[in-house]
Amino acid sequence: MHFKLFVRVDVMSMMIESKAIVTTRPTELEGMDEPNASQLDMDASFEFIRRVNRLAGGFLAFKHAIRVALRGRGHSSEPLEILDVGTGCADLPIAIVAWALRHNIPIRVTAIDPHAGSIAAANECLSAYGANANFIQLAQCGLDDVAQQWRKRTWDVVHAAMMLHHFPDERVPAALATMGRASSGLVVWNDLWRTRMSATIVHALTMFSSEFVRHDARLSVAKGFSRGEILHHVSRAGLHTDALSMNPFTARFLLLATPVH
Repeated sequence: MHFKLFVRVDVMSMMIESKAIVTTRPTELEGMDEPNASQLDMDASFEFIRRVNRLAGGFLAFKHAIRVALRGRGHSSEPLEILDVGTGCADLPIAIVAWALRHNIPIRVTAIDPHAGSIAAANECLSAYGANANFIQLAQCGLDDVAQQWRKRTWDVVHAAMMLHHFPDERVPAALATMGRASSGLVVWNDLWRTRMSATIVHALTMFSSEFVRHDARLSVAKGFSRGEILHHVSRAGLHTDALSMNPFTARFLLLATPVH
């Protein structure tokens, strides 16, 4: 599968990034990454994340990636197989399945997350989703478990949204490489772009949120990535950057990549 190289670089985004809030990413854990995080706090965080995904284009980015994958594999009638890594409350898989079924696109999603609180939230969301929930397989596991749990299994699209910023720099290339090995087509990385503007945006959005949500949201932005870091991690992972789009107003980026053979 081949995709046209398209890396969007514009003067405004370069000026924004030149004032990045930090030169290195902090290693402090977010509250939701703590094993003893309460379900109440986790649910509050997921409600904020769902809102951000709606407003900041998380679903639109995922949908764009799916359309690219569909074009890349031609007229196959087989279901599009997607692995959603770090699914959280599974809001994006639920949204993408609903969209695909409305457009008569056969689809199956495997949604994984290592945190019990995430799986509990995802199960609750899926329980209210009706028969369409049958198109989503939920599993409590992390990237390291994928090769062991699904031997010789690959997916058309391996997608990670708002997940890799939870990792320290030294783990990001290995995580992307694992995603590449699990993909027979497209690797999709949708995450936070670290700038002063993104810090300002998230401070405003969380002004009246709980302390837990405020802490995690503001730390998440600080743990986001610069353009150079994104491309460096992807290269070290042995992936080829097919497209990189960065939006300064939503503080998000979308990277589409394929394994280098």
